[in-house]
Amino acid sequence: MNYAALHFRDLALSSLLARDGTPPDQPAALLSSGERERSHLIAVNQAAHKFEIQPGFRTTRGLARCPNLLLLDPDFTAENSARSETLAFVDSLVPDFEITTPETYLLDLSTLLMTSETDWITQTLSASSHLALPLQIGLGKTPDLAHLASLCPNQAEPLTLKLANLALAKTFPLPHAPVLQLWGLQTLADLAELPRQGLAERLGKELAQLHDIAHGKHHRLLKLYRAQDHYRITHQFEPPVANHEPLLFMAKRLLQTLCNRLHHHQRAAAEIRLSLSFDNGAANTRKLILSDPTLSPDTLLRTLHTHLETFKAPAPMDEFHLELIPTLPRHAQHQLFSRSLKDPNKFADTLRRLSGIVGPNRLGIPHQLDTHRSDVIALSPVTPDFKTPLTPDIPPINYLPLKRQRPPIPINVASEKRGRHYYPLALLTGPYQGQVHKARGPFPLSGSWWENGWQQAQWDIELRNSLLLQLAFLPPNKWHLTGIYA
Repeated sequence: MNYAALHFRDLALSSLLARDGTPPDQPAALLSSGERERSHLIAVNQAAHKFEIQPGFRTTRGLARCPNLLLLDPDFTAENSARSETLAFVDSLVPDFEITTPETYLLDLSTLLMTSETDWITQTLSASSHLALPLQIGLGKTPDLAHLASLCPNQAEPLTLKLANLALAKTFPLPHAPVLQLWGLQTLADLAELPRQGLAERLGKELAQLHDIAHGKHHRLLKLYRAQDHYRITHQFEPPVANHEPLLFMAKRLLQTLCNRLHHHQRAAAEIRLSLSFDNGAANTRKLILSDPTLSPDTLLRTLHTHLETFKAPAPMDEFHLELIPTLPRHAQHQLFSRSLKDPNKFADTLRRLSGIVGPNRLGIPHQLDTHRSDVIALSPVTPDFKTPLTPDIPPINYLPLKRQRPPIPINVASEKRGRHYYPLALLTGPYQGQVHKARGPFPLSGSWWENGWQQAQWDIELRNSLLLQLAFLPPNKWHLTGIYA
């Protein structure tokens, strides 16, 4: 069986029953527009069929057969929402499918790997349980046979198409229906037993084509549906929720659909964009970049969970938008003598947790900036390959080894002004005190005049005990011990 058909029976009525949580044993019918007394039934559920109520009945006739009949008016908003959900569900199953009717989808199964057709049907029915919509599945070697199999009423075996269950008058609104009834033809099985050439000569090519479909001789191409290139979902909470647990519960199911869609389109998720709307009108948008493109819903859910654990909502949340930014999957070949992270996304998740502890923008790889100001570093983001931004080559300095004081130690220094600079005479406080025996300097340094400018004058001094120190004078009157020469 190369094709499958998914038929959501009476979707306009089923979507209303699923929305209201109506039990399946409740007889229900969908009314046509207009006054209720003059309207007629356009769809009935299986419970109403037991009372022999058919579409087309007047409202009074339906109520006469079942006084407990639930009458519902059409709701196009709920119907369109159900169509969108069924389309997203089918798109998560296979990459190639056709929207045959608003209630039926034809799927090409030739690209799927499955253990058996029965297992695939069981898994599909289980995956569709969240839709809460009645689903009939039919399989066939041609698209039309699969479609016919999905239309069989009270189907117990989806793998078997019983032509005797397909009534010609209901399933196929043919122009020659009166003639077929005069001939005593009630089902498609009756039509299939007639000679094809005789049908074509008497009733035309349309009946001959239906004869070929019944015998599996008509194999048409699917009109494939191609979704837009976006992978986003939206959900509204009614009523608004105060914590992030309901969001994670909904995201767990919706991420599976998005990942299946990415997989069928040969893409992977490189980034998550989360937008939250709150009951007080506030909104929050966050971009979560993944360390490695992934198709794992668990990895994406863990990333969301880590972010939401450190996020404080200003008010109850009433809506969220989730979008995955696609990219090409990354294929890496691990070498024998190279070291790499086994799970880059797990490593990134650990970094996010650490950032939640130490604070934002306080975790990274330090590197020295290209400036004359001593002991100035910046943090670059940590990547799985531990690469840092390129920095200019700094030539080696042929000085004595210097042990820096981090942070510099404020001290009191006896000094005198000689020209524009102050000359150190003795260290009065700090870990090292005494008279300055020799001094070399000053070395004026300054920079960053275009923002928060800085300036200082460095001194290299020697005390009476031959201890070599580095001092820094910060205008107007501050002295710091910045280092000790080894």
